[in-house]
Amino acid sequence: MRIPPTVLLVIAVLTGTAGTLGYLAGSRQAALSETDVINAYAHRYVEEQGLAAGEIRRCHAVPGQADPIWLVVVCAEGSAAERAYFVGRNGALLHEGRAGDRPFSGPAAPEA
Repeated sequence: MRIPPTVLLVIAVLTGTAGTLGYLAGSRQAALSETDVINAYAHRYVEEQGLAAGEIRRCHAVPGQADPIWLVVVCAEGSAAERAYFVGRNGALLHEGRAGDRPFSGPAAPEA
């Protein structure tokens, strides 16, 4: 049984397209830095609070403690306007709350 050349061409084009898209998606993921994430969420905080652009200095980041959390970007720590953004490795927001939140920790074990 012989495969027609047009079918082989379609398979080759689809394979090349899938490979190119996979490469581009991977290179964008690899280029994401901690600084990019901190700046993005600091600017988000400033916009949500209606502050001047220079107020991004009120934000800092700490490493995440639970497995899916890469960074916790904390803004205005210790004030009533405190906000913490729990961010995954791909830059996606996993949880928004306060710095002391433990969104992905399991329930406390019962005491014996």
